[in-house]
Amino acid sequence: MIDSEEPNPPKVAQAPRRGGRTLAFFIGLTLFALGLMAGFHYFVARPALSPVERFAAALGAITQEKVEVSGQSVTIERGETRELAVVQRKVQSMVKYETKWMNSDKLLIVQGDFLVKAGFDLADFQDFELKGNEVVGEWPRAKVLSVEQLDHRIFFSKNGVVNKIQESDYEAVANLLQKQARQDALEKSDILEDAERVLQRRLNDLGGGAFQLEIP
Repeated sequence: MIDSEEPNPPKVAQAPRRGGRTLAFFIGLTLFALGLMAGFHYFVARPALSPVERFAAALGAITQEKVEVSGQSVTIERGETRELAVVQRKVQSMVKYETKWMNSDKLLIVQGDFLVKAGFDLADFQDFELKGNEVVGEWPRAKVLSVEQLDHRIFFSKNGVVNKIQESDYEAVANLLQKQARQDALEKSDILEDAERVLQRRLNDLGGGAFQLEIP
């Protein structure tokens, strides 16, 4: 008996969808045109910053303060921030604390670890004026802005017979250590010079090396 099933009908090829490809093409073309317009605006149509505007932008980036430009003068607005720390160092200092009372001596020898930050007091800033690429005006000298105690060690302690070590003695030693750490940072390190070098380097980087500030 012969099978009477009909042969499978031939498959008809479907026409490719052109709507999706056309939409993607136009989206890509639009993005390309927008990119060209943005590039033209940035590199051609947008006016280049003047030297005084470039200096003001660099100064604002360094100090994180609002900077005003009037003619060729640049002024830093007085904001809440009053200090600009640019360098920090860890230092160790040691002090000897000794007192005598009724021929009775007490003694403490203590070493402390400190984090010293140096930079500039923004309240000392004056207005700057630009003549060509020369900045007329003085940047303030660097200062030690803070001395933070991180740790301390008591190397030696001795109580007198009647002159005993009190809590107030430890407070006095802490104050002495703080003063000694500040003095050591000023006299035994180049932290202030380093702060001024960092400031000039930042200005050079942001200003393209065009500006030089006078630090007295």
